Amino acid sequence: MSDSLQLQELENSLEGSLFYDELHKKIYATDASAYRIMPLAVAIPKSENDIVNIIRFASKNKISITPRTAGTSLAGQTVGSGIIVDVSKHFNKIIAFDPKNKTVTVQPGVIRDELNLYLKPHGLFFAPTTSTTNRCMIGGMVGNNSSGTTSIRYGVTRDKIVEIKAVLSDGSTAVFKDLTSEEFIEKTKGDSLESKIYKTIYEELSNKENQEEILREFPKPEIHRRNTGYAIDALLKSELFSGTENTINLGKLLCGSEGTLAFTTEVTLKADDLPPTNNIMVVAHFHTIQESLEAVVVAMKHHLYTCEMMDDTILDCTKTNREQSKNRFFIV
Repeated sequence: MSDSLQLQELENSLEGSLFYDELHKKIYATDASAYRIMPLAVAIPKSENDIVNIIRFASKNKISITPRTAGTSLAGQTVGSGIIVDVSKHFNKIIAFDPKNKTVTVQPGVIRDELNLYLKPHGLFFAPTTSTTNRCMIGGMVGNNSSGTTSIRYGVTRDKIVEIKAVLSDGSTAVFKDLTSEEFIEKTKGDSLESKIYKTIYEELSNKENQEEILREFPKPEIHRRNTGYAIDALLKSELFSGTENTINLGKLLCGSEGTLAFTTEVTLKADDLPPTNNIMVVAHFHTIQESLEAVVVAMKHHLYTCEMMDDTILDCTKTNREQSKNRFFIV
């Protein structure tokens, strides 16, 4: 069967849309990065059942799928040669809010700033602050383990994960949340893909040699923004694998995995109290990058809310910007 006939078969099974014309493929061949890969097709699912159908179709035909929200990725994470699955149009609802426990459940297409507008009247906010907060979406932030200027005070997206509902590679669904060691072991029993995932992780991470290699080779845990692969070391914090924490959450592993492990359909996040209304900003000038980095060591002793470096390249971009040029009064 030809590609077009196969795609027509998929298209007929969807409530949403499937595009495989040249225009749509060219539009989705790029994101905010410098990369360009022509996809086979672009799917815009309307329901979770659509996502299940897309995944089963892709698995059957050995086609890759790439989850995508706003496409603000800077390293080509949302481009690929298979089917681009854009959830920004229909998966953009805030599903539930628990003010007592300060948690909110959203679909992946919710824009970060719009979520915070919703949370603000309750004195809360979702803390990770990227440079694209007015357009980046929660699904992408989870996939990327986004951090931003406030991470030194509030942590990164992985620290905010309470629960992730996702579709697995066989089309089945699973919910990843905090489990006790006993609950985790119970999950390993059975023949479902979810059970096999828990069983495999348990077998691999129970191995002392594997534990030692992970602890030896992974970046220092103090470096919380380190998207260099799957955060397997975060799982070793569980008492199940010689750690000290009494719960384990595979949602932490999905965060930062760029959609390669499962397809997220819902995320429950921890919200933080809004920072103080009044604040002070200190702007220091340095002759070299090295000087500025050394100053950070001193600055970090003062319990900051944010810390950011701006070099000549960034500041020069403000010269011809109508809005930002008026803010150049502090540049010497």
